[in-house]
Amino acid sequence: MSALRLAVAGVGGRMGREVLSAARASDAITLCAGFVRPGSPLVGTDLGTLGGGGTLGVAAAPADAAPLLLRDADVLVDFSHAGATAIFAGAAAGAGIPFLTGTTGLTVPDREAVEAAAARVPTLVAANTSVGLTLLLRLLPDLVRALGDGYDLEIVETHHRNKADAPSGTALTIARALAAARDEPLDDRARFGREGHAPRAAGEIGIHAVRAGAAAGEHRVILASEGEQIEILHRANSRRTYADGALRAARWLVGRAPGAYTMGEVV
Repeated sequence: MSALRLAVAGVGGRMGREVLSAARASDAITLCAGFVRPGSPLVGTDLGTLGGGGTLGVAAAPADAAPLLLRDADVLVDFSHAGATAIFAGAAAGAGIPFLTGTTGLTVPDREAVEAAAARVPTLVAANTSVGLTLLLRLLPDLVRALGDGYDLEIVETHHRNKADAPSGTALTIARALAAARDEPLDDRARFGREGHAPRAAGEIGIHAVRAGAAAGEHRVILASEGEQIEILHRANSRRTYADGALRAARWLVGRAPGAYTMGEVV
């Protein structure tokens, strides 16, 4: 079986570099293209160098070069930034290759572009590409339903000091799963932090964000009644867990029919 020809968007960022590093470690993957913002000083930098290793002979290119360079790729993995995902989704659809984005804080145009891409190529949007977190999301609704309405639900997430969006996309995904388990829309139940005189309302789902240091990502779900408390913690010890999950999903997408897929289907 030939090696997967992988293109990566956002190779100048933390996650993009981690995906490059993980891809380099696999004999079954060939890095064929990588993209950064137009005008970035990283344009022309070897992808091997950005991935923390030796040179590969493939240079980082500006995003507007994607339509041309994706002709040689099997799949595009995007960890760029909100506002750029629309460009890459369109480029992947134009090239006829699968598209996976792990970018969070997507804008409305981003989401519309991804939906349009899904009509033409297999597409996956994942706020979190961790296999462990994906399985946790599968189990949590059953736990919430079994416990019943007498348990309060709270989510506390911690990420590095430079993370731009809050709460995290993963925290919102968890909150939606909890709300769905109670057949309620999250918008009616979400409580983002508390301040001053703010007693807990019945049925609300508290969502709290911590930004500190270099934390790769931690999500704590608290389910508590007056008599007991259950805490479920998922902690990513490094970004490699997200990169490995993204590559697993990228391989899975190749050969699928056009449509919108989820990490739950991959796992």
